[in-house]
Amino acid sequence: MRQFKTVTRAYLVSLAAVLLAACGQSSEPAPKPAGGSAPQTAPATVAPTFATAVTGDLQVSGLSQLPKGIQLSIRLLDVTDPSQVAPVVAEINEPAPALLPHRFRLGYDASKIKPEGRYAVQAALLAGTAPLYSTAEPVAVLTQGAGDQLVLQLVRGGAEAATQMAPTDKLKKDFAELEGKIGGFRRVTGERIDEKVTIGWDAFVSAEGVRFAREQVDTGESASISYKYAYANDKLFAVVREHRNVVTWLGWDASGQLILNDRQGGALDASEVESLRQQAMALHELAKQKR
Repeated sequence: MRQFKTVTRAYLVSLAAVLLAACGQSSEPAPKPAGGSAPQTAPATVAPTFATAVTGDLQVSGLSQLPKGIQLSIRLLDVTDPSQVAPVVAEINEPAPALLPHRFRLGYDASKIKPEGRYAVQAALLAGTAPLYSTAEPVAVLTQGAGDQLVLQLVRGGAEAATQMAPTDKLKKDFAELEGKIGGFRRVTGERIDEKVTIGWDAFVSAEGVRFAREQVDTGESASISYKYAYANDKLFAVVREHRNVVTWLGWDASGQLILNDRQGGALDASEVESLRQQAMALHELAKQKR
């Protein structure tokens, strides 16, 4: 048993040295077994090497060195369908480099990339399964005008866990969490005129700016129309409209792409979406003037 533990310890030390030496190179490293001498051929479990790859630099502002025991995860995700958890097209999981910035290469099978699809890269530095740093949002790549070379700026925490949830589900979760916090924000109120009807509104402001707004429109019928708007970094990310028990959801990702358009099983046409977007941003500007 003592001999087995000694061999195991030697194996782990040798393995760590090989992986650390490989950090910063452009090819995906493969673990090599320890022994009396280095093997002449790679083991059968080596991941396939592809001619096509996403390359770039991994950075963390203010951080140039990493302690041992940190794991690096880089994944190429298929984000074409925002109502589904993004499938992983390719990934790297390896010990993190000792020094930053780090040059990475993520090979992928070109046959899995469809020109009409949408793809993004998510990177994280993990302690066990907890993300210490990760990309704030998956970064678009390969299609829809995006290239194959990136600079990935990691922030504390980040969105690593969010990729385990469908983007539309995450958007609704973020909306609900934000609405639950408005009691701690400063409230401003006002009025606007829409088609000769005066509409009262209120909005909620934090140090980050206008975050949430509401308005109730009396149409003169038996039911009124309720609107709720959510913002992040002065950008609209969600609209919820309720009229006669019909709830409409609109949602945008960080790049401004519409990812949610649902009117209880149907969808709004482009002109309706744009009208609601403009209405929400007009109220944002009114609230901004009173902050």
